Amino acid sequence: MIEDNPADVRLMIEAIREAGLNEMVTTRYAYDGDEALALLTSAHNVGEPFHMIMLDLNMPKVNGKELLAKIKGNESLASIPVFIMTNSDYKNDMIDCYNLRADAYIQKPTDFKRLIDFFIAVKHSLDVNQRLSVFQIEKVYEEMKMAV
Repeated sequence: MIEDNPADVRLMIEAIREAGLNEMVTTRYAYDGDEALALLTSAHNVGEPFHMIMLDLNMPKVNGKELLAKIKGNESLASIPVFIMTNSDYKNDMIDCYNLRADAYIQKPTDFKRLIDFFIAVKHSLDVNQRLSVFQIEKVYEEMKMAV
């Protein structure tokens, strides 16, 4: 998780716990792009690579788009699925991220339940596929939006 807002980090960690995902994953986080790149590289070098990255766009130092370009341009990191999770609903941000090979672009839910739904979808993907499936996560997340 790469997020500069400590309150958002706490909310995401709580949503991960509420979704029952905390027993399946280890959550690590960085507060800016420089810290994130160092963490990703170090984890890869010690044989504990990340399996998913949740990336905010608006961060100090290296912003999310710059970091995304660095991740996808690094042979050892490029295959890690990157989910952009941002407050931005600006269409050009979305287009830019997909052009930089983001795997998914999700506007941060304003409702805590929707954040939990996202992590339930991640858990479902791991339960069903024994791995992360971006398609499966997006499908289940959207289906949960429609459920009452």
